[in-house]
Amino acid sequence: STLDRSSAASDVYKRQSLDKEKTFGKYIIPTEAYRGEGASYYYAAPSDYIAIKNHDKLEEFFIKEKAPYTKGKVWTTDVMLRETRGLVSERKSEGCIAVEMELAGVQAACDYYGFELYDFLEAGDVLNESCYDVEGLHNANHDIGKLYLALKFLKEI
Repeated sequence: STLDRSSAASDVYKRQSLDKEKTFGKYIIPTEAYRGEGASYYYAAPSDYIAIKNHDKLEEFFIKEKAPYTKGKVWTTDVMLRETRGLVSERKSEGCIAVEMELAGVQAACDYYGFELYDFLEAGDVLNESCYDVEGLHNANHDIGKLYLALKFLKEI
């Protein structure tokens, strides 16, 4: 089957937190993604960040559902080895609260093709300049609650 230009895409996945206090026990609604990967540059003009559309619609839904959330910038990278202490520090100083591997490219492709993307994340592990904390990794990987939340949201739009 094919998707028409009014189709919606929803992306829900687990990622690493850069700010445990802000993200622990909450879903993350990205507002912008730092373009530290290559895919987004095929679909959008070069820039450091790409705006994540529809974050306000997701926030309205999360408020209505009383789902715990935070909003903020995220860092899209294509290689985990690039998450060096210096780059972690730099992205954090720019306000990034999580790191993931798909969002900038997916948003750029959706913008290019005219699709709507509704994206939220769940951080399971914490990437810090000094350590790597995996305390919430199991729950983030195996909690089906985010799937039900995404399905309920998609049903409403």
